[in-house]
Amino acid sequence: MTAPPLLDRRGFLLGGTAAGVTLAASTRADTMTVLTVAGFAGPFQSIFRSVVMDTFERRRPDVRVVYRPVMNSAQMLAMLRLERQAPQIDVAITDISISFLATAENLLAPLAEQAIPALAALPAWARPEGMHGVAFSTDNLTLLYDTRALTPPPTSWLDLANPDLADQICLPVEDTRGVVLLPLLTRMQGGDYRQSIEPGLALMRRFAPLVATWNAQPDLYTLLLAGTVALGVGWNGRGRMIAQANPGTLSAVIPREGSVAQINTLNLTAHAPAGDLAQAFIDHALSADVQAAFAAKAYYGPVNTHVELPDALKRAISGPPDVAANAMQLDWRFVSAHYSEWVRRIQREVISG
Repeated sequence: MTAPPLLDRRGFLLGGTAAGVTLAASTRADTMTVLTVAGFAGPFQSIFRSVVMDTFERRRPDVRVVYRPVMNSAQMLAMLRLERQAPQIDVAITDISISFLATAENLLAPLAEQAIPALAALPAWARPEGMHGVAFSTDNLTLLYDTRALTPPPTSWLDLANPDLADQICLPVEDTRGVVLLPLLTRMQGGDYRQSIEPGLALMRRFAPLVATWNAQPDLYTLLLAGTVALGVGWNGRGRMIAQANPGTLSAVIPREGSVAQINTLNLTAHAPAGDLAQAFIDHALSADVQAAFAAKAYYGPVNTHVELPDALKRAISGPPDVAANAMQLDWRFVSAHYSEWVRRIQREVISG
């Protein structure tokens, strides 16, 4: 058996130094507090990391923020339910309808005014009654189209009924997109969604024969990039982020009839492992400088009223002034209460029908 080589003094010292560095790094890691944020995957995640999480870590070098990506708010709700007895998430990012549902199921904790001074800079709609979460940003429902295939670009929601686009349309409406689109289509037909969504369903059924796929895999944006479909319904912010990374492929347009601003929320989970720290993180995310930076990179509307955006960015987020003036404001508590019912009706009366 060969004897192990002898270390000279220099090798011994270098080995000891390396071990010391490793031990010191390990010790620092052990003393850091971990804060876990769960939110949307994709471009949202990367921008949220750079604009919100990294800047918080620089202000709090004793904290490490971990991000758990999910595909959508429905998956987030399922995760919160699964971890009800032993929460692993401190802050959950969801759309507003899911925040209402999670509040009703006691999955979220109320926010403390004194712990989050930035709440004073938010409008009343950012903290509606019956919801523990708080609005973080807004994102408009939009038409997304392949710029290589459609010239001129679409201008109306009724372009989804254009017979020239048969088998070129993707309509992923079995989630929040459909729930948001129904009230808008109902208004276009002269109805009030709080009374009946029948007009919206009827218009959606007009689109159905032209739809190539209802279930975009992996997502609408990928299908557009690949040229598999030419037109679809999606979110303005994500569409513009992807278009910016892939010039000359796809674009987003808010139709002339207006849009609906979906609201993304920050939520403190019930019995969050890092409760006080989580509220400090939410305060940071709602601060004016962070909100302005996030809007500029992600094309999401800010909720902090102290933020002033350049006109070009306003147009990119909400459309030109005449289109932005047609924006529809929803009663989100009402919509949340009917969310599951509306999704079932879309599945049964539009997709299956």
